[in-house]
Amino acid sequence: MADLGTLSSLGIGSGVLSYDVIDKLKNADKELMVKPLEDKVDLIKKKESALSQFITIGASVKSDIIDIADGTLFAKVNTDVSGSSVSIEANDGVKPQDFSIDVKELAQNDIYESKGFASLDSVVNSSSESVTLDIGVGGESVSISLQSKASLEDLKNAINDANAGITATIIDTGIGNNPYKLILKADNTGEDNIIKFDYSKIEDLGLNATDYTSKSYESEDDIVNESGDTQTFKVTVNGTEYAMEVEDGATVSDFIDAINNGELKDSDGNSLGISADFVDGQIKFNLKAVGDISIDDSNLTTNFNDNTDFSNKNRIQPAQNAKFKYNGVEVERGANTIEDLIVGVKINLNSTGLSNVSIKNDVDDIVESIKKFVADYNQMISNLQSLTAYDKETGNVGLFQGNSDFTMLQSRFSEDLFGITYTYKVNDTDRNGNTYTLNAFFSAADAGFDMDRNGMISFDEEKFRENYEKNPDVAQRWFENTFTTLKNDFERTITGNNSNLNLLSDNLKNEEKSYEDRIDAMKKYLDTKYEIMAKQFAAYDEMINNFNAMSQTLTMAIEQAINAKS
Repeated sequence: MADLGTLSSLGIGSGVLSYDVIDKLKNADKELMVKPLEDKVDLIKKKESALSQFITIGASVKSDIIDIADGTLFAKVNTDVSGSSVSIEANDGVKPQDFSIDVKELAQNDIYESKGFASLDSVVNSSSESVTLDIGVGGESVSISLQSKASLEDLKNAINDANAGITATIIDTGIGNNPYKLILKADNTGEDNIIKFDYSKIEDLGLNATDYTSKSYESEDDIVNESGDTQTFKVTVNGTEYAMEVEDGATVSDFIDAINNGELKDSDGNSLGISADFVDGQIKFNLKAVGDISIDDSNLTTNFNDNTDFSNKNRIQPAQNAKFKYNGVEVERGANTIEDLIVGVKINLNSTGLSNVSIKNDVDDIVESIKKFVADYNQMISNLQSLTAYDKETGNVGLFQGNSDFTMLQSRFSEDLFGITYTYKVNDTDRNGNTYTLNAFFSAADAGFDMDRNGMISFDEEKFRENYEKNPDVAQRWFENTFTTLKNDFERTITGNNSNLNLLSDNLKNEEKSYEDRIDAMKKYLDTKYEIMAKQFAAYDEMINNFNAMSQTLTMAIEQAINAKS
């Protein structure tokens, strides 16, 4: 007890009214009035700790439930490819399916190589003026400008800077006196991406190695137009038509002279600028352009289309579509990566040949998730049973024995898991061959679940796999319905902000604070009570001390009087 200053001599007079007596009295009051309250607080704290631990376990189980309930788990797929001609990427959610891909041809880029040049600085525009050239792929083209005396490297840079869908490079072959070659490659594959390049305004790059050749004639005096009327000779280069009239009776010599004189012109009067010769009995010319080129010599005897070898040795790879059979159906695409054939599936064509593809649900992941749920759920039930237990023999009672917020959980969750049956329609045939529809059912037992008498659940993986393989859609519906119900009940009873157990936790905190306040008040009351008692004891002790002093004085006087009379 605290020092009371003037009361420090308490007990001297009486020998009884001491601080030791006051402390004993005060401790007796504490044992009677404070200790029960402190024991109540200790019990509440134990409940709070056990409740917090149980809610944490419940949250873990709820997380397992959500993984199964939201359908994402059942949407996971894996792919199995037999063969090396394709590789497959399937998004989760793709319907399980099997198909075959028989690759006949891969898509290719259009690639040309030029003739050889002595150096990177070899001049390709020998004119005294800058020129404009059209280059592009498919139906798109851009114009590039080359200054006077522009070099091979200047041309390469101009093409790359134009972003025309073509990449230009120069390679040093190391062969002969003209080792440098310009390579043009279309950036994308497919027949729609053929390179179109009219370079007739500059030096011959040799990209077009095709000689356009007529039928054979005996001499330059042979007639090329025997129709009896004027005819038109046309050459179309990348959509631009060049034409010239050929009069009736015109000879081979006349035809060649007209071409060499620039009479083959477009609608704006621009000459195609080619030269023709009579070589080995045939009319021959070469074009300084690649791309879509066609010749129309109808009603003339020249017949270029049937006598020309249109293969171009400087076109080292022609633009080509991918060609394959999908489940036996012929398909073409401009690229080797195909994403528009099956929704959610990317098919990469790697080589020619047959591959068989199987897209299946990832059952292994489903099984592992269910196993985790079962283990966590059983841990929760074990903890729940410990908290609500009552042992008649030992008298041991769980912290929440008899609490309905706890005692109802096991029955509610087991009802959620084993009380939901998914109903679906199936077709069957009677003995007469007539088809009819009847209801079929999928339950927890079909999903592989069982429960023992103690409320612990088990999972038969083999049974689940067998039934899931038979009808994955039905199994998924049962899991989604059942585990969504479980999730909602966990939210209402354990994990939600306003769940039964979170409200119970709030109540326990409030109850603990109430008891703490009562303990503080009781301690203050006892402190005040025994401070007052100490003061009272001090007064009584002083009185006793005074009486004792008076008694001693009287005793001495009496003794003196007696001695005096003796």
